[in-house]
Amino acid sequence: MHRKTVTVTAPHGIHTRPAALLVKAAQGYECDILVECGGRRASAKSLFRLQTLALSQGAEVTVSAQGDGAQQAVEAIATLLQELN
Repeated sequence: MHRKTVTVTAPHGIHTRPAALLVKAAQGYECDILVECGGRRASAKSLFRLQTLALSQGAEVTVSAQGDGAQQAVEAIATLLQELN
């Protein structure tokens, strides 16, 4: 399993539009990708589940993945979380 922790920098957090971009990116990987924030976890491939995490500006988020392409998926999703506005 690969993991990386990042901080959400988007001024308005990860709301619906950027979360949809994150889901689209995650669906490009075969591995299982989880996003964890505040003790709660959600699949990075589920828009509804991601929105339940309340990914606000300054939130510490851990991205983890297991399976084929896990390391690349973690790096890509973690980078996207930091760059989305």
